[in-house]
Amino acid sequence: MNIQSISDQELVNQYIHGNEPSLEELIRRHKSKIYTSIYLLVKDSYLAEDIFQDTFIKVI
Repeated sequence: MNIQSISDQELVNQYIHGNEPSLEELIRRHKSKIYTSIYLLVKDSYLAEDIFQDTFIKVI
């Protein structure tokens, strides 16, 4: 099965069970929307990137 066709919920489940590429796919799918939302709040690209990275570290 192609990783792009797997639901977010299934990717999370796969990541919990040790499948690292699942997390990479989740980040790829949602990076733009999350980063844009953060950037609109802080109006600083460097700070937005830091917050974005911190967000995914907390998810892990």
